[in-house]
Amino acid sequence: MLQNSFGIQLSYASVDRGDGSDPRPAARDILSLLRVPAGMRDATAAWDDREEAVLAIPVTDDGHVLTLSEEDTVESTLSTSELKSAFEAEGLTLWLDVDVDVDVDEDEAFGFDPVEELVDELIDDSAEVGADESEDAAIDSALFAASAVRVSAFSHRGPGIARILATARRMPVDHRESGDWSLQQFETSEPTGDWSTSRAEVPVIELNRADADVWFEVTAGNGGPVPFWTDAERDTLPVLDIDAIRVPETAEIYRRLLTEGDGSRDELLELAAAVRLDVDAAHRALIPEALGGVIGAESRERAFLAAFGVAPDLIDAAFGGATARPQRRFLPVGWWTAVRETAIAGVGEFTPLTRRERPLGEALRRRPVVGLALSFGEFAAGAWVTSRVRGAGRTLGLLLVIDALIDAAISIVRIHRGRG
Repeated sequence: MLQNSFGIQLSYASVDRGDGSDPRPAARDILSLLRVPAGMRDATAAWDDREEAVLAIPVTDDGHVLTLSEEDTVESTLSTSELKSAFEAEGLTLWLDVDVDVDVDEDEAFGFDPVEELVDELIDDSAEVGADESEDAAIDSALFAASAVRVSAFSHRGPGIARILATARRMPVDHRESGDWSLQQFETSEPTGDWSTSRAEVPVIELNRADADVWFEVTAGNGGPVPFWTDAERDTLPVLDIDAIRVPETAEIYRRLLTEGDGSRDELLELAAAVRLDVDAAHRALIPEALGGVIGAESRERAFLAAFGVAPDLIDAAFGGATARPQRRFLPVGWWTAVRETAIAGVGEFTPLTRRERPLGEALRRRPVVGLALSFGEFAAGAWVTSRVRGAGRTLGLLLVIDALIDAAISIVRIHRGRG
């Protein structure tokens, strides 16, 4: 059989031992003996006082497990049921979801009717609903209670988004800028990656921290945020020695299974088609450390951000580094206050940082007296057009008058604030 003549998927399976002890040494021995090019996370998780480990097992489309022959060529003669039996023989349980088809003939032969069993379970469950309804409600409430997530959102968004975000979500938002990148930090229990007003503001890269869990959500268009976990495969180790494989093509297949089998590189390539992204650098922050990945949890997160070209000082600020640059804090206020503050600040706050025309706007912000003088000139021009022209010209003159009055009011507020 040709090595690339069948489809392969990397299936993640958990394994545990009947006595609750660490199953990894025995699992590694089984996979090594059967020569399965699998991966194993070098950590265990405790569940109900039992330790379990996670394996990455290559499975073909027809439900067979990939193995290596004595000549180091790829084979697919081992079935998933045979693999499970090998684990059971050593007192281990392999939870591999690909082999879940029910054999109706065998079930009926042993007097098992899956439909009847399902009906019985539903009847039993309905009989217990009334007795345990309040207890179940309390458990459900605790399970699904939204936990606070500390978010560091990198993008090309201006401070106007931070003001509106603070008001809409009723949370303080800290805003920093460096070049054409901004960093907005806040705590929330709801996703905010879609808060952008222009394609020029993307990508929006959210670094989320909740207790011990850390993940990224990247938004680069209308498809919604794409999640990435930089620690997910960090400690994954190959079960077999890749360097000892004598066939280079087989070794490359094994390596790519463990570095690209989760589909993260494909997702990065899709993002790179829409935004600036160093795919190789970002991918190194996601693959196992043992296979060329970035070393260290924080270093992986920093490398992932740097791959998008995020300003280094903003990355430092997100990780609590020394920040000499002043930050702006937007507090949740009423909508009327937010609209007034937005008008005073000017539409420039909503302009993406990559398109901001700074010289004239910044000059008028620093010199509101000049802005007031321009407003008087605009008012005079509008009044003249209104008195001399009819039809569409008269409407244009009225708009100039209204705009001049608004600009004048904003300039007066800025003058008073400057004196205060």
